[in-house]
Amino acid sequence: MDILSYMFSEGTWFGIIDNGILLFITIFGVSIERKLGGKGIYGALFGALIGNALSDLAAAILDPATRDIAGGIFAGCAYVVIIAYVYVKVAKPNF
Repeated sequence: MDILSYMFSEGTWFGIIDNGILLFITIFGVSIERKLGGKGIYGALFGALIGNALSDLAAAILDPATRDIAGGIFAGCAYVVIIAYVYVKVAKPNF
């Protein structure tokens, strides 16, 4: 197996798309919160959670190996976003 075949084996595109989208959405979340006067912590948290849900969905749709389970992947990620939001609203952690 040559190095390029190894580097771009099954699932590689999923990882590239997944973390690429996640990176930009997390930075965007921090930026928005800071512009609104916050520290950027909640922006990072929810940017990462929402970014992860969207990036997993996009990557799963584009990667033939995971296309059939894209909806389930997105739903699982979305449930965690909801749980985190409820926790932040109820417990109000002071970061």
